[in-house]
Amino acid sequence: DHTHDWALDGLSNHDNLAHLCKKHHTLKGAGGWNVRQLGGGRLLWTSPTKIPYETDPETQMGTTA
Repeated sequence: DHTHDWALDGLSNHDNLAHLCKKHHTLKGAGGWNVRQLGGGRLLWTSPTKIPYETDPETQMGTTA
């Protein structure tokens, strides 16, 4: 999913893409939530009531085992 919408000039690059489940994709698109990339796959979600929630990916992108 494009964090900054592709139709609004959002780029298809690592810093603008996130893997979202259907529920979170719907929240982002129609639920009044705002999403911002923090780097390393971390996202900052801001609710319609302006409460921030930070999420971390289960697996970090670009890391080696």
